[in-house]
Amino acid sequence: MYLLFDCNNFFASCEQVFRPDWRNRPLVVLSNNDGCVISRSPEAKALGVAMGEPYFKCKERLQAANAVVCSSNFALYSDLSERIMSILEQDLPEVQQYSVDEAFAVVDDAAWEPFCRSLRKKIRRWTGVTVSVGIAPTRTLCKLANETAKHHPELCGVCNLSMPAQWEPVLAATPVEDVWGVGRKLAPRMHAAGIRTAAGLAAASLERLRKLFGVHGERLALELRGVSCLDDAAKTTRGQVMVSRSLKDGLSDLQTLRRALCRFVEKAGRILRAEGLMASEVYVFIRTSRFNEEAAQYSAHRGVRLSCHSDDTRLLTRCATELLTHVYRPGYQYKKVGVLLAGLEEAAAVHPTFDHPQVAPDKLMQVLDSLQKSGHNIHFANLGDSTPWHKEHLSRCYTTRWEDIPETSRK
Repeated sequence: MYLLFDCNNFFASCEQVFRPDWRNRPLVVLSNNDGCVISRSPEAKALGVAMGEPYFKCKERLQAANAVVCSSNFALYSDLSERIMSILEQDLPEVQQYSVDEAFAVVDDAAWEPFCRSLRKKIRRWTGVTVSVGIAPTRTLCKLANETAKHHPELCGVCNLSMPAQWEPVLAATPVEDVWGVGRKLAPRMHAAGIRTAAGLAAASLERLRKLFGVHGERLALELRGVSCLDDAAKTTRGQVMVSRSLKDGLSDLQTLRRALCRFVEKAGRILRAEGLMASEVYVFIRTSRFNEEAAQYSAHRGVRLSCHSDDTRLLTRCATELLTHVYRPGYQYKKVGVLLAGLEEAAAVHPTFDHPQVAPDKLMQVLDSLQKSGHNIHFANLGDSTPWHKEHLSRCYTTRWEDIPETSRK
């Protein structure tokens, strides 16, 4: 049996924890560089603000509703996430964190509902964040249970779908595109096959599903029937690592673009090492704004294959900056730059050659990663001392910076 704990409107909720005056008001959190909406309070959702909507498109609506607009404060969100996960790990036998605001727990039976209600109250009391809980025999049903708990106040935040009689009405009312694992490309194909609800997917012939959608479609149906099989699927290695960012004001200077790119390469290298991977291909891309039809348009990309797999930020940066000089053209206002690392292999599977006898992860990279993970702001000098993007609505780091700790006084 699985339990799924999912924080409600997590980024928005984190912003409201230390600002009670922001509660019950429309509130949105914007992506890096204040580009798109990535989290919304229920009041902001009621205004029709969509997830991923560009901020400039909904700015007037938000201002008219006296909404709160926040730049993404990932230091705050990460700290509150770690606190919530530590609470779960203290009280549950096996916790598997799925994302920054979600975690599965594996338990023996469905008799955990009273405990889940108590734990939900504890998380709210200790962190100020509200979570919803789903209980079901498979991860896919658990996702549906959690969504049901969010949208039905009478359930008080916990939905138990441990028996077929409990989950069958939910499947009948759930569009197939809302099933976990049915993406935007797969949903139209299922509609074309006459499968429009989760119940229809669960009732479909496994042989037909395998023929039309492969083993993924068959596993989805089994999960909706209460047969857990996602854990049996082979874990696949990440195919690529991409780090990019939109530049709010646009950049035309090559040196400034290079410094921004170096930041992205450093982050991509950290991701590689954190997942025990090495890359053999480096790609760089830049482009102007697609929304500014009056300005000159230009986009380009170029890649190179490394002579050996590597996770060394220094090598990856040298390749990326050289590629940038090839794709850069003066006279344009660039709105996006990024790096993509491909040809990934697990570090343990990379073998030395005569030309490259040393393939083990570099100790300097390990030290830098350890220092950065501990909170030290240490980087290579090629990043410069400033960033070309902005966060105009950034809140305080209430839990991770001494000078931002809230203060109170008696009157």
